[in-house]
Amino acid sequence: MRDDVHSKEFWDGVQKKATFQKRFDKPDCIVLDSEYCSMGRMIAVKACERGGYTYYDAEKLMSLLGPEERVFAARYDQVLGDTRMTEEELKGEPDFERVSRLYQQAIRQALKEGPCLIHECGIKERIESEGFGCVSVLFYAMDQQEKRERAKTTAIYKDLETAEELDKAIEREDHRRRIYHNALSDRPWGKKEAYDLCLNTDVLGRKKSAELLEALMAGEDQQEL
Repeated sequence: MRDDVHSKEFWDGVQKKATFQKRFDKPDCIVLDSEYCSMGRMIAVKACERGGYTYYDAEKLMSLLGPEERVFAARYDQVLGDTRMTEEELKGEPDFERVSRLYQQAIRQALKEGPCLIHECGIKERIESEGFGCVSVLFYAMDQQEKRERAKTTAIYKDLETAEELDKAIEREDHRRRIYHNALSDRPWGKKEAYDLCLNTDVLGRKKSAELLEALMAGEDQQEL
């Protein structure tokens, strides 16, 4: 049976779909997860500059809170890279609960100030539960040698020499991101089916990846790629 276009229920449904589509076309927040050394940070910063969004990573989010919170979050970030705890065990760990609350508090404050992109610290379900439109994006890269070379340009890994050392460093960083995310979300970190948009930055390069991210920020009516 066809929907009765004169019924209140039909038009209420249309309105709900329109509201959802508006949020998706120009989301309040973009949650960006990226494999380490897939150029996520530099691409996101560039897209935000052109797209009118504010870029936040862990450090920038903590700058919205107090100095004590910044020190605690920075220290715990290093702990996550080395932890042998499972994601289930993390959920009940007091320091983890504290740091996740702090990040959510900072994200809430960031969203009140306008559209923003959250790199690595945002959980889509939590953001949507507070009434904000949110789109999840994953950046990934397949060329391991390119990732090793990028890792060597960072201050913390510049002295590593062998491929094995660099691969372990890259996996450590991905592990830190993965375990934080998976302890808070039912959508597994890095699994492409868990995201609204996935971009292979090796194939697309920095410029095109930034353009696609910027188009997402611009909204459907303004996209011109």
